[in-house]
Amino acid sequence: MNLLSILYFLLIRPLELIYELIFSLSYKFTGSAVLSIVFLSITVGLLCLPLYTRADALQAEANAIEKKLKPWKTEIKKNFKGDEQVMMLQAYYRENNYHPLMMMRSSISLLLQIPFFISAYHMLSSSVALQGTSFGPIADLGAPDGIIKIGAFAINLLPILMTAINIISGTIYSKDLDKKAKIQLYVTALVFLVLLYNSPSGLVLYWTLNNVFSLVKNIVMKLIPIKASSNSPTHSNDNSYTIIFILNALCLSIFVGLLIPSDLLVDSVGNFLTNYRTINIPHYLFISLLISLGLFFVWGSIYHFILANRRATTYVFTILNISVIIDYYLFYTKNGTLDRSLFLLYYSSSNNMDILLNAITIVLISLLLYLFFNKTKPIILITIPIFLSIIVLSALNTYSIIRVNDSYSYIEDQRQYPELTLSRTGQNVVVIMLDRAVGRVTPYIFNERPDLIEQFDGFTWYSNSLSFGQHTNMGAPALYGGYEYTPTQMNARSDISLQDKHNEALLVMPVVFANNGYDVTVIDPPYAGYMEIPDLSIYDDYPDISAYISNGILNPYFDSLTDTWSETFERNLFAFSLRMASPVIFRDLLYDDGYYNDLNRRITHNTTFQNSSDISHATGYSYDFMNAYYSLTNLESITNITDENDIGSYVQITNGTTHDSTILEEPSYTVSNEIDNSEYDSNNSDRFFIDGRELELYYPEEMGFYHSQAAAFEELGNWFDYLREQGVYDNTRIIIVSDHGLYLYIFGYTEDPEGNPINIANLNCLFMVKDFGESGFSISNELITNAETPILAFNGIIDNPTNPFTERPIVTQLDHPNDFLYFDSGIHSITQNNGNTFLPGDWYRYDPSYGDIYNEAAWEYVGYY
Repeated sequence: MNLLSILYFLLIRPLELIYELIFSLSYKFTGSAVLSIVFLSITVGLLCLPLYTRADALQAEANAIEKKLKPWKTEIKKNFKGDEQVMMLQAYYRENNYHPLMMMRSSISLLLQIPFFISAYHMLSSSVALQGTSFGPIADLGAPDGIIKIGAFAINLLPILMTAINIISGTIYSKDLDKKAKIQLYVTALVFLVLLYNSPSGLVLYWTLNNVFSLVKNIVMKLIPIKASSNSPTHSNDNSYTIIFILNALCLSIFVGLLIPSDLLVDSVGNFLTNYRTINIPHYLFISLLISLGLFFVWGSIYHFILANRRATTYVFTILNISVIIDYYLFYTKNGTLDRSLFLLYYSSSNNMDILLNAITIVLISLLLYLFFNKTKPIILITIPIFLSIIVLSALNTYSIIRVNDSYSYIEDQRQYPELTLSRTGQNVVVIMLDRAVGRVTPYIFNERPDLIEQFDGFTWYSNSLSFGQHTNMGAPALYGGYEYTPTQMNARSDISLQDKHNEALLVMPVVFANNGYDVTVIDPPYAGYMEIPDLSIYDDYPDISAYISNGILNPYFDSLTDTWSETFERNLFAFSLRMASPVIFRDLLYDDGYYNDLNRRITHNTTFQNSSDISHATGYSYDFMNAYYSLTNLESITNITDENDIGSYVQITNGTTHDSTILEEPSYTVSNEIDNSEYDSNNSDRFFIDGRELELYYPEEMGFYHSQAAAFEELGNWFDYLREQGVYDNTRIIIVSDHGLYLYIFGYTEDPEGNPINIANLNCLFMVKDFGESGFSISNELITNAETPILAFNGIIDNPTNPFTERPIVTQLDHPNDFLYFDSGIHSITQNNGNTFLPGDWYRYDPSYGDIYNEAAWEYVGYY
């Protein structure tokens, strides 16, 4: 990053964000771009008024001093030359406590206008809200006004009007100034005319209103003239207040710009990375810190040192510093689950009690601080350790983030285009893990789309299917490695790390099949190497295994989505942090439905998250869903059919299409940026009732998961049709299974007999099997667990399979299901839950004699350990 970029983020970007916030809030409440411009102009004018008023006072003081000294300066210059003249002038200035640089005060007002002008220019010239909006004779506020037409030639009237007002205001302002000052003002007015003549009329309207505001100010100031004085109002403790101010401004800057965002990122760096684009997370932290330094330290210092009352600015910043710490640490609210775009899934608004308690706390602390604010030494002594603590915590977080970010450097070596191989002459086995797919949702989808039954010909769907864990790191190992990798058994091997045991599980089926002569392909193995982006190096010792990452590279919109995400994340990381540091009452406004007051993205829906107003309407694209979804839609393009291996192929695919809630176009369940399914939902509401049992999809996130699973089935069905065309469907065994289910209460709320809450849908994994040469579609009510996957995969084609790492036989354990324990831990992140055993959580037992996993009486709460 070069110096100009740093200056931009320090000086301009904070003002742009303030402009965006004011304009967005105004537009949200008024729905009018014109009224929003007016409100923006008035608000910014009022915010800047103390600065400009003080700048004018400083200029008046400088003019008064200059006027007082002018006779003798003229006399000295007339009678002395060269070094003698310089020495005489310096002596004269010292005698009158004057320095020539004091005349720079006359330029403060102009210098202040530059960053405000650049910020307004950036924000309004690119505002989507202005485009196509008319105002009186102006047809489009997003373009030059062109009001006066002379043949094919158009004259923009608004910039001329703006300049006229500017000249009138400058004339009033410079009435008592010398000729040089007047020329400066008129030249400035002409410069703005040239700069803005061909600019969008909305921007010119804003600057015109600014000039009107300035004109009114100058008239008022002439009626109540500023008294020139050589002595600015000061306080006896100015130096102490300045020290306190600097400490608090730096605390604020680092706390909001670095500590809060680093807290967010320190345990989730991998969630924000992608295999096919190098993303440097520390870069976004640095941007956030620069913006925060610019807002609180740079602009705060400008106010502090220009304004006369430094005690007031110091008091305000001390209150701000204490408040953000209290707001963040004492009133932290997890309003939902964050995705990579900092969009909160399942968002819940701040509650009134938190708002009230937060407001009372801040008021009481403000009053208490006011009573003791004259005692500056204790305040300094308290602020210093707070400042040092923030520095240390931020440094530790940042170091960890840099270290983890660097640990993902391996992704640059695993960017090969994926390809999977199936044999026409041998026997193929395909295991497809659909992350977070729920078993009992399946019949509702097939009920709505009966054509899927034909595409899934030969499959058996298991209605009573369970996973041993409610998250991927707890439920997937048994799926890939069998019963030796249930949470109970992984905890029993406490001398081996969870990472090693997880990697073993991922390798079990590929290694066994490879050792038996099969072509082996592994795609997107979850948490390989215990990394968010799978580390395919775990397969390096097995040259007969081909491993790929498909997530992202098959998405035709990957580059544009990643660019959009990067731009948004660069802006929203600071915006998110500011929200978390703000009083509770403002958090909903600052969150702004996930747009963080980025009005352009709200209007265009150019986002990497999807916003759903209800179960039938949605806007925007989901970044993670798109990456996974297009891996399924492109299965045909990466499938290689061969006659060269008479033994067969083993393919292990993991896909996250079903992981993310996404509203899609019904009934095709395809992607669109703007969705309205209201008519289809109204006409087909009965599709969620089967045998008197309702699939309860009352909220957008619930409907979105149904859509995601339907889309996965749709694309798999299309691939199966392709396999039929290629003559490899009948000689292919296919197992479709999920690592766990879904934590939403899509079948209602359930409790075990002792009243302990248990979300059975979260343990109800998807399980479907098609064996060689099977036909028809059948349903089995037998209990099955996803740990049966390896057993079914090897069945009949590999005799007496054994685990290559433990040398134990891979066998079913369904003959004693009452011994199974099912695990739920809220700490599912592999960056936290990564020791030798899983961190404590809730354990449950299921009694299969009840015959239905959704019978809450069949569940027993075992305990927390």
